[in-house]
Amino acid sequence: MPEIIEVQAQNPTGEWQPFVGDETNELLRSKGFTNPDRTINQNGQRILDETYRIMQVCGNPNSGTNNETGIVIGYVQSGKTLSFTTLAALARDNGYQIVIVIAGISTSLVNQSTQRLSNDLRLNTRFDRKWTLLQNPSRQDQGETIETTLAQWADPTFPNDRCRTLLITVMKNTSHLNNLTALFQDIRLQNVPTLIIDDEGDQASLNTRARWAANQNIDIESLTENQVSTIYRRITSLRSIFPHHTFLQYTATPQANLFINIMDRLSPNFIRLLTPGQEYTGGQEFFVNNPQLIIEIPPDEIPGPENILYEIPESLKRALRLFFLGVVAGEIKADQRNRTMLVHPSRLQDDHSEFINWIRDTCNSWQRLLSGPDNEDRADLIADFRIAYDELSVTAPDLPEFAVLSGTSLIHSIRYSQVVEVNSRNGETPQIPWNDFYSWILVGGQSMDRGFTVEGLTVTYMPRDIGNGNVDTIQQRARFFGYKRSYLGFCRVFLGQVTIDSYNFIVEHEEDVRGRLLEFDLNNRNLNDWDREVVLDQMLSLTRRSVIYDDLDRDRFGDDWVRIHAPHDTEQLIETNRESLMSFITQNTEAFNQDEGHARRTEDQKHLVARLPIKLCLESLLNKLRYTRESDSATYSSLRGILKRHIEEHQDEECLVYLMSARSTTDWPARTRRLDRNDEIQQLFQGRNPRTGEVVYPGDGEIKDDRLLTIQVHLLDIRDTQFRNVSTLAIWIPEHIGKDIIRQS
Repeated sequence: MPEIIEVQAQNPTGEWQPFVGDETNELLRSKGFTNPDRTINQNGQRILDETYRIMQVCGNPNSGTNNETGIVIGYVQSGKTLSFTTLAALARDNGYQIVIVIAGISTSLVNQSTQRLSNDLRLNTRFDRKWTLLQNPSRQDQGETIETTLAQWADPTFPNDRCRTLLITVMKNTSHLNNLTALFQDIRLQNVPTLIIDDEGDQASLNTRARWAANQNIDIESLTENQVSTIYRRITSLRSIFPHHTFLQYTATPQANLFINIMDRLSPNFIRLLTPGQEYTGGQEFFVNNPQLIIEIPPDEIPGPENILYEIPESLKRALRLFFLGVVAGEIKADQRNRTMLVHPSRLQDDHSEFINWIRDTCNSWQRLLSGPDNEDRADLIADFRIAYDELSVTAPDLPEFAVLSGTSLIHSIRYSQVVEVNSRNGETPQIPWNDFYSWILVGGQSMDRGFTVEGLTVTYMPRDIGNGNVDTIQQRARFFGYKRSYLGFCRVFLGQVTIDSYNFIVEHEEDVRGRLLEFDLNNRNLNDWDREVVLDQMLSLTRRSVIYDDLDRDRFGDDWVRIHAPHDTEQLIETNRESLMSFITQNTEAFNQDEGHARRTEDQKHLVARLPIKLCLESLLNKLRYTRESDSATYSSLRGILKRHIEEHQDEECLVYLMSARSTTDWPARTRRLDRNDEIQQLFQGRNPRTGEVVYPGDGEIKDDRLLTIQVHLLDIRDTQFRNVSTLAIWIPEHIGKDIIRQS
């Protein structure tokens, strides 16, 4: 009998406790996640724990109704399919009667997902009939199959362990979704717990007319069927017929899902983060830990309207040499099923053909030279391969000797590597028969983006530019991420410098997003409470604008001052802020000393200064002060978020705190300032004195250390008002702390 694994989980919020049964246990065993003693190994336990927590926030199958929307975020190429397959198995263990997987937007991706589900759940090799698998169902007989399958669950005389769970894969396509909805339309679905998984949930599912609606001043909750995009309408129609369902968006690029309006019907209200296994290599591994694996393609070798290439770029030849040497080494080591090179020049099929021809011509030329007599051209080619070998040996220390790699086996690797154009030129995108050959060179564009798995990918050559700079689009092109730590030293990624820069910024952005969401995952907090703001460099856009209903604002922090413009805006907070400030000063009185400066400064131009840990100032001062005017609060909140994340990696970094015009911590006369027509401080900073000649006072704007976070605290009496001793801030953000923030208005 299969053993039952009991998961002991704390239940602080009262979620239901799923049962881990045979279906889940056998799946993990079949995938190799067990030890010799039949216990679950470390990777299996990670998958099980994460799947269990996802199941907990899906609807309790014993409840009458449920309507939840959640998002599950992984990394690109990190195993999201296995996650939702395990979730399907766990759903089966807990009495879910229907699991629907809304798969890719192409036939090939739907076929791929269906085949993986079938293989992983062992549907064609097991003798029991626990599942009924249907792909893009539409016929009447398939509707009868659905009704018969659900009738088993409704029959109290039919044993539950013999009931079959409907497993339906459907293309993210208008007609297929419509057909599926029609099949279920007239079936009684009360007490039929259903799990709907939207694979690549940021692609095509969201309302691409959201921005149009905002521009028309149409309220998000008032949108009619004719005012939303078609696939969005089909998905919401499908959901509407299931009284008990959970809708889960699986994606590695959640930017669009997280920033759609929270009243949108597909806005997630809970979050789960997936963690990859130890063998996973993603953006952090390539661009931060091993930047030597990233190679710049020179600007004059990147094709474009103003830079037409007439022959194969030298950088592509370099990439081919690295790849072919890796193929020979891989065949000797026999530790990989495949070795593959991916070439992604652009989205245009004509460019694919040109690169295909260049690669084939080059391979033919190299075969002839290496197979021919010794001459200068052959010697030059071998010397080029020797350079590639030396480069490869830096990161692959167990590389066989060059003489072993550069013989007949090298000729074979060049001759028998399959060069394939991967696009829809001849109809459907071709499926790669990975078992037929060891080494492949794939040339294509869009078809090799999202959802396309490249077996044994080692060398990537992608001269394509970043286009509109949408983070999710660029991130999904990174097919070179994945479980490849064992052969990471053979990997190389050739990119233009702009693309390299964009990936570096995307790595920072991705980790910032996950860091901000972690608390909402661990504490089961509703995503409606999440502040829609993340770190994102100005060169990049968050996602396609059409799906974002609300305006997005940007703040640039770094090498500049951040000032509070309306510290008097909420009268009741003036006293509270003053008390918080004085409490901070009292706790740190001994740290403050007179600042240095010209002997002829006026009393108003002399200040007290202290050097204190940023962490202390954030927790004891900045987090205690409140400024509520919209123009101040959003920026101030973003700033505190940046500092919070900065000190997570720089615990001991210090800053300067100035008490402007203070004679002592107990003698601190306020400066007088007036308001402008917007009811904001007209001029906070005192200027330079004198304006020309010898500088007695450089002006408040120069009272800082360019290398240190500098906090100026001002006490103000506001002219022609009753406001006295109003505390306000000016904060200098040095460049090394600075970040670009994008946020929802």
